[in-house]
Amino acid sequence: MLKFILPLFSLLALNAVAYQPENKPPNAWSIITTPTQGTPNAIGGYANGCMAGAERLPASGQGFKDMRRHRGRYYGQPELIAFIKALGQYTARRHGKKHLIGDLSQARGGKMNFGHSSHQIGLDVDIWMQTVDSKSPVNPYRDMQSIVDKAGGIIIGAKIPTATRDALYFSATQPNVARIFVNPVVKWHLCQSETDTGWLRKIRPWWGHNQHFHVRLACPPRSQQCKNQKPPPPGDGCNDALYRWVDEQSGLATGRIKPKPQAKKKRPQKIPPAACQWLQSE
Repeated sequence: MLKFILPLFSLLALNAVAYQPENKPPNAWSIITTPTQGTPNAIGGYANGCMAGAERLPASGQGFKDMRRHRGRYYGQPELIAFIKALGQYTARRHGKKHLIGDLSQARGGKMNFGHSSHQIGLDVDIWMQTVDSKSPVNPYRDMQSIVDKAGGIIIGAKIPTATRDALYFSATQPNVARIFVNPVVKWHLCQSETDTGWLRKIRPWWGHNQHFHVRLACPPRSQQCKNQKPPPPGDGCNDALYRWVDEQSGLATGRIKPKPQAKKKRPQKIPPAACQWLQSE
């Protein structure tokens, strides 16, 4: 497994960008601005699907503020909206802070014209790593800030902000949360700093994610056409493979490791579920 992870990470790190330019032309899904009526339904997979009956996340609420709202990516299945509100209430009560919320999904889900391959079925949300005081005004166009020194392989300031750590714990202990993507350095730091690492199973290392963490919910039972990912492997994931991933990222950032150019394989075009074709034109 390790021999597969490191070359793959090298390639992804070479091509990765946190957010692609917003001046990309719209696509058939991004121009749709209204959800469908009726029963909420997540259809297909996280990176190849759509959704019906989406709910709209308010621009702000107790413990959260939606950012980059001009993108129109503030829709989700009811479970996702409820999760964000519950997390916000938890953080507001416990820390007097609020979360800055990034992209959810488009009005009917589907492929976005930039920035993500997933977030297509209303069960994904990006949450900024840094919180702000509950009563502080927020510029919705402010830049995200990294908490990771990739070159050094460490957390900036030597500690994950307490409110952020607690938000990760809260998220990972929710039964309907499937996984949470963070930068490998964040996961490694948690492995070293937590006395009980059992809850880290759902904390999954992935490239990027140094400015935000990405929460993914499991398919709701009512959504029979929704495709779950395989569960994370058993255990806390605090192992040599994780450390080598951190070291690989550091090496790429400093130039100690040179990425090996790899020919891009032409992938077959994904065919969305038939129900998505109807939703797109309804």
